Amino acid sequence: MKTETINAFKKTPLLLAMMIIATGQVGVSIYLPSLPLISHDLAVSQAQVQSIVTFFLVSFGLSQLFYGPLSDAIGRRPVFLLGQGVYLIGTLICVLWANSFDALLFGRLLQGLGAGSASVLGRSVLRDSYNGADLTKALSYLSITASILPIVSPVFGGWAAYHFGWQSVFSAVLIYLIAIVTLGWKVLPETLPYPKSRFSPVKVIKGYGELITSQQVITSASYNWISYLGAVVSLSVLPFLLQQQLGMTVSEYGQAMIIPSAGLLIGSITVSRLNRYCSKTQLLSLAFSLMAIAGIWLLAMPLAVMNLIIGFTILTIAQGMSFPISMSLLLEPHPNRVGAVSALSGSIQMCIAGFFGEFLVRHFIATQIDLGVFYLMSTLIMVSVLAISRKEQVVTVE
Repeated sequence: MKTETINAFKKTPLLLAMMIIATGQVGVSIYLPSLPLISHDLAVSQAQVQSIVTFFLVSFGLSQLFYGPLSDAIGRRPVFLLGQGVYLIGTLICVLWANSFDALLFGRLLQGLGAGSASVLGRSVLRDSYNGADLTKALSYLSITASILPIVSPVFGGWAAYHFGWQSVFSAVLIYLIAIVTLGWKVLPETLPYPKSRFSPVKVIKGYGELITSQQVITSASYNWISYLGAVVSLSVLPFLLQQQLGMTVSEYGQAMIIPSAGLLIGSITVSRLNRYCSKTQLLSLAFSLMAIAGIWLLAMPLAVMNLIIGFTILTIAQGMSFPISMSLLLEPHPNRVGAVSALSGSIQMCIAGFFGEFLVRHFIATQIDLGVFYLMSTLIMVSVLAISRKEQVVTVE
């Protein structure tokens, strides 16, 4: 495919990718301000209510292992419709049986199983349509979209929960999904750049075995895995710190999240602007430096609303920068396996965030100081991975 500038591209692939990726983002962020309310109303502990997040993330992650290679074989459009249909069913269960914690968990499980298609297909549509530096820039635009939804969703979710009860949030998501599925049915074309083929589970398993042993895949994707884990842990702890310890209402919390969510937007725009002047390594190094600053800030400052918001905002700027770079490094070498590569990366990312996130919140991270230490440890791990990757590249060249 000929490499062009982003301005010369048709708008349709980018707009459709934004539309698709948005559905998964809503499933993660819109419910977070309501966690303390759900914990209180359903008489479950903070650790138990975290399972609402974990069930979604784990099923979201594991389902991508299926959707990715399936979309590579039979096309993007049918997989979108299948996944979003499952997402709709899960959301309907959450609406109808919102006062049952077990029903909520089951509904969230189905939501995640359906939403996994959105994460894979959003990236795949872009990889089908762009190459080279244009792919990095297109992914940065996708990251901007993924930033807008976390800005709007917690604000709306907090407002709806405050005025109409947290159950209303699930109803709002149901309406949103119906609109997205209807729009996708009418306008989503098939972007698969090569002929369709038979879906072979044996071939899929073998392909995943090859990918998971690839150093290029693991190192490129690990930046997103660790960064996303940091965001999920933060968003699981902050509602309780800000609402229960510092006295914010759920509506005030949702409004406060505009600031750190805007950090994702700032980071994404920064990468889009600096991409032509700086190397990927330089941009990653800048992102890691910001994450370290966020950790130091939380360790140095006293517990206060503004200090928590500033620390988390610095982290989200770093995340907004690292996402498009990491995805470009990951996907570009695999033009004919982008669905499978996206699926494997997304699956591991969500499972790490789900399992390790819940483990860390249950046992280790409950205070501002804990978050600061966690940010610094995450930075150290990512810097180490980058150093190892650079060293291996030098050895390979020699």
